[in-house]
Amino acid sequence: MPPLSSPQAIPNVTAPVAVIGDVYIDEVFEGDDRRGASTEHLGGSGLAVATDLALLGVECMLIASVGDDAAGRRVRAHLDEHGIQFLPTVGSHPTGHVRSVHVQGRTHSRYDESTRLRRVDFDDAQLAAIGDAPYVAVAGFAFDDKKQQRKLLAAVRQPQNRLVLDPNPREGLFIDQGRFRRHFERHASSALLVHLGSGDAELIFRSPVDEVTSDLLDLGAGHVLATEGRNGSRWVNRAGLDVSAPIAYFDGPVVDTLGAGDAVLAVAIAALVREGVPRRELDARAILHRAMALAGATIRNRGPHLQDADEVPISAKRTSNAFRVLEEPRHRLVR
Repeated sequence: MPPLSSPQAIPNVTAPVAVIGDVYIDEVFEGDDRRGASTEHLGGSGLAVATDLALLGVECMLIASVGDDAAGRRVRAHLDEHGIQFLPTVGSHPTGHVRSVHVQGRTHSRYDESTRLRRVDFDDAQLAAIGDAPYVAVAGFAFDDKKQQRKLLAAVRQPQNRLVLDPNPREGLFIDQGRFRRHFERHASSALLVHLGSGDAELIFRSPVDEVTSDLLDLGAGHVLATEGRNGSRWVNRAGLDVSAPIAYFDGPVVDTLGAGDAVLAVAIAALVREGVPRRELDARAILHRAMALAGATIRNRGPHLQDADEVPISAKRTSNAFRVLEEPRHRLVR
C-alpha cells in the first residue's frame, strides 16, 4: 500500500474532489414566531462544503438529491455560479425544505419529508466521479439507511487514503439514531479523516467529543478533527499527533452558527489537496488556525456559507509553508 495521501495512493490527483451530501431550501425565522417574516437561502451540509471549497479555490463536484422543481433549478444555478459540477439524483419528491428558527444565537430546524427521504442513486456517472476523485467528502448522509451506506462502502475504494467523513446529524433528520451510529462507525473505521463537532458527539454517541475522538481512533480512523464551539478545535491522529487551536475573533456579532462545521471541513479538505496529510504539529496547527478563521467569518454571515471569495479571510487562505498566501482563480465548470 502506498503511503497515505501519496500520489500513488490517490486515483487522480488532478480530478475534482467529490462531495456527497444534502441540499435543501432553508426558510429562516427570527425569534419564536414562525408566522412572521422569513428569509430563504440554500442549505445542506453537502452544498455548504462544496461552496466553501470553491471559495477556497479547490475544484470540486457535488453529488446530492434534488427535485425536478424551481428549488432544484435554484440549486443548479448556485452551483453553476460557483463553478461546481453537479451530479444529481433527481427524485420523484420535491427538493427538501427546512423551516429554521433562530433564538438567541441558536438554530432550531424542522425537516420536511423530502429532506428526510433524501437518497443518492450512485448511478454510473456518480460512481465514475467518486472513483476518480482524489478525496471523497461525505457531509450530511443517510447513514441510518442500510442500502445507502452499503452503496457508499462499495463506491469508495481505498477509503483510508481518500474518505473524509462528517456525520452532521440533525435531530429530526435521521430516523434511527442507533443504526445511524453503527453504520457511521463502520465507515469511520477505515476513513482517512473524520470531522466531529461536540454537538454531533452528544447527539450520536451520548458522550463528550474528546471521548468519541479516542474511540474513533481506536476503531481505525486515521485522523480526527474535533471542534468544540468556543473551545476551538483539535487535530488528533493514530501516530500520536495531538494539537489544538482556539477560536478566531473578528469584529461584529455572531449572526448564527450555521455552516461553521462545514467551513472547518472545507479547510481541512483544501489542506489535504494542496499539502497532503499533516505529519508535524506545525502543519496540523496551521490547518486548525485557517479553519477557525473561516468558521469565524461564516458565523458572522447570514446563511451556511460566505457568498464570495473576497469574504474569505486572508488567514483562512494561508498554507503551512511559511504561511504563503494562495492565489484563488475562479474555477471553470467541469462538465
